[in-house]
Amino acid sequence: MRSRRRRRGFTLIELLVVISIIGILVGLLLPAINSAREAGRRTQCQSNMRNIGLAILGYVNNKNAFPPAGTFCEVSSSFDPTNPSTSGIPGYIPGAGGTPANAIPMYSWVVPILPYLDNQDLFNQWTMFSTGSTAAGTASPIAQGIGSPYFDTTNYIGGQASNFTIGNTAIGVLRCPDDLTTQPNLGNLSYVVNGGFTLWHPITYGWAGSQIDGSETAVQLQWIPTTTPAAMVPQANTGIAQKLGVFFMESVVPQTITNVKPTWNVRSSLQGLADGTSGTLMISENTFAGVATPTTYTSNQEANWAAPQPTLSTFIGSSNVCGGPNFTATAANSCLTGLTPQNATTSGTGDNDGLFWVFANKVGTFENINFGTTAGLTAEGSFPFSNSGHPGGCNMMFCDGAVRFITSTIDGTVYSKLITPGGSRLPLYCKQMPLSQDAFVP
Repeated sequence: MRSRRRRRGFTLIELLVVISIIGILVGLLLPAINSAREAGRRTQCQSNMRNIGLAILGYVNNKNAFPPAGTFCEVSSSFDPTNPSTSGIPGYIPGAGGTPANAIPMYSWVVPILPYLDNQDLFNQWTMFSTGSTAAGTASPIAQGIGSPYFDTTNYIGGQASNFTIGNTAIGVLRCPDDLTTQPNLGNLSYVVNGGFTLWHPITYGWAGSQIDGSETAVQLQWIPTTTPAAMVPQANTGIAQKLGVFFMESVVPQTITNVKPTWNVRSSLQGLADGTSGTLMISENTFAGVATPTTYTSNQEANWAAPQPTLSTFIGSSNVCGGPNFTATAANSCLTGLTPQNATTSGTGDNDGLFWVFANKVGTFENINFGTTAGLTAEGSFPFSNSGHPGGCNMMFCDGAVRFITSTIDGTVYSKLITPGGSRLPLYCKQMPLSQDAFVP
């Protein structure tokens, strides 16, 4: 008879060795898989940002100007179109001391570019000014000809969606996959536009950051000499602010008031970017924009991608440039002394940037890129600085259409030059030297 061959199985030790090897391999592969997934999400985020940027540039090519960062309708009886202190816009900046009832928040920069985002129908249904009646013929809570707010739930035309319904409509391109603050089926927004160093350009409000929700607040910065004649202060503020940013808040008046246009309404153009489109930021990420329940930061209104409040629609550079690392809302917030070029003389010479420009982004401060997400802040609108869900930095788009990943450790002086479109044309006390592209291009 043929002898039967004895089968030999794995021993317990061999099984343990194999399992250990598999475990080691999995442990080695997981970081690579996670890294690949993060790279994919970051790429998708960059693609979304690029589409938004191209939509903005499409608007610019058609209108020859960038859209306003946010639009408000002035309704105060004391409103003076030549005096920004009578505007209601500061009422929508926490800590600025204004009265929200003096202006109606109409829409953010997203609404004007909807046709260029393949959402013409949403734009067509958006109500700019109230018709004074609802589809059912009942009286509207907003008088005819008054700017209709983004949170208006009134259906003025039968079958046409209200502004609030439109603003709460999810548009995928406005959401970054790594923005963990988004909510399903609502009007999320992960991207904001370049407001420079001020939230409100005629009265130059900056922002004192904090590591605790509820402690952040606006602070008025002094970008012009105290010797400036009072009558020239609004124009001087606006002139400086326009060189610091690309997008600005804008006012309109009720349609019943004719031939009135606020003097502070300004818009940038591609030709007006003195430092060039390839060295000027247009869009950044901010996980603290978009959908929000009513809080102080949203002027006690719900928010979505149509909300024009400055802390929800724009990003700014750190106000520490006006006071250094120990900047507080109660400090002497003059931007003149700290930014004076260190070798400047009365004859106007000097080849150095101001000492405090470095604090536009400084690791360890409360306004550093990505600080808000790492500090655990949660309130939408509480952190009007660049931040994202990506480790190590943010995606940002330049005015020439290029999208780059800017690290959270970028030199503050370089970052300040990327934000300001006219740094070379600023007054001597805050002038910036030319920007080397080697400083931010890998």
